[in-house]
Amino acid sequence: MDSARIVLDLMDFFIQMVRRILGAVEKYGTEHDARSLEAYVEEQSKALAAVVLEACWRCRMKGMPAPQSLPCVCGHRQRCKGRRPREVRGVVGTLNLEERYLFRCDRCGKSTVWGDELRGDSNFTPLAEDRIAFAGKEGAFAQASEMLRRLCGLEVAGSTVRDVCLRLGGRLRKWTDREAAEQYGAEGAAPEERPQRLAIGVDGVMLGRVDPQHRRRESPKSGKVRGKTRLKNFFHEVKTLVIYEFDGAGEALRRTYWATQERVEAFREKVRLEAQKRGAELARDLVFLGDGAPWVWKTAAELFPKAVQILDWYHAMEHVWASGRAFFGSREKELVAWVKEVESNLWNGRLDEVIESMREISRRLGAPDEGLSEQARASDPRWIACRNVGYFEANRERMNYPEYRERKFPLSSGVVESTCKHVVSHRMKRAGMRWDEEGAEDIMALRCHYLNGRWDSLWEAKSAG
Repeated sequence: MDSARIVLDLMDFFIQMVRRILGAVEKYGTEHDARSLEAYVEEQSKALAAVVLEACWRCRMKGMPAPQSLPCVCGHRQRCKGRRPREVRGVVGTLNLEERYLFRCDRCGKSTVWGDELRGDSNFTPLAEDRIAFAGKEGAFAQASEMLRRLCGLEVAGSTVRDVCLRLGGRLRKWTDREAAEQYGAEGAAPEERPQRLAIGVDGVMLGRVDPQHRRRESPKSGKVRGKTRLKNFFHEVKTLVIYEFDGAGEALRRTYWATQERVEAFREKVRLEAQKRGAELARDLVFLGDGAPWVWKTAAELFPKAVQILDWYHAMEHVWASGRAFFGSREKELVAWVKEVESNLWNGRLDEVIESMREISRRLGAPDEGLSEQARASDPRWIACRNVGYFEANRERMNYPEYRERKFPLSSGVVESTCKHVVSHRMKRAGMRWDEEGAEDIMALRCHYLNGRWDSLWEAKSAG
């Protein structure tokens, strides 16, 4: 079939389509309203697009006859086993890939499909997989399925949306790890920019998990459970990273994110690599915001020894309120008055007064009971007050807020808190949601890739994977 013949056939199809649309327009007001008429035109236009793409692709493949064999990774040749036509579903409709051939190596058994470029990993085109993954990273899989039907005309089940998202997310994570190992190596990443003022913030958020390896072995009522045991729900911390440039007023500009459930050591490597890409070593002012957790400051000290470490204002005040409530309880007026006094001292850099206020609360409550379990200590007023004394003493050098304000540094980890919300909570902490480890990692990878403005490179990952 030559190109001239294809053009004639497509012109004939186009004429028929226009006639069908004209017929639909004539029925406006009887069988069609404005909404259904436009939907009909959209359907016809997609049908035309599918026919055009299928015909042109067939013409291309006929001009490139399939070879007799292809090289195999084992060193031998893969032999052609014949034509393997297949239908794939795309955004414009169903496409019939007729010029598609299977090659297989008789020695190692590996196979290759020639002429399969319009097919993704399953029965969808790459563009359809793009739309499916894009919808799946934003909302529940069943909700994404409905969104695809409404906006794209793609009829896919929620389970299919899940499978596509997890497959592409897993491939993206592998590609990212390989890229880090190959490109960044011992010399580090080449910076993408040269920022003047850069802030780095890390935080954690708890995510509901339910993994097969964590099964409930006992029942609260009857003890051990026989047969297949139930999955156990539990929570696991997700560590989040945000890196952003800030202006002279301390306002956040471009942000990049990462989130993972991996151990602290692996997370630090991701922090290091992303910071190198953002040009942290070239920044004139580098700020590291944290919530006071020891592992956070250890990360800052190991990776960014020249950074100004700041205990974010929100978490500092959170601990002030916790100590106040431990002592005053429900006496709101006294509590508020005490907190306002401590807040004023903290804001104006009077750290000796702040720490003395914490110590006074702890002294008046008395020494903590060493016999309490760790769970009981978390809600015991004496332990809360005692631990907060240590919290402010340990972070004294990170609470010089008057100097930070003068230098227009960001004081609060609001950007970091919003990272937990945008990357994790918005998508993955809805009512009743529980995730296994791999599924959570895959969805977070997709979300971070999109929020970082690197969505299109997902298809580079697919080609490389």
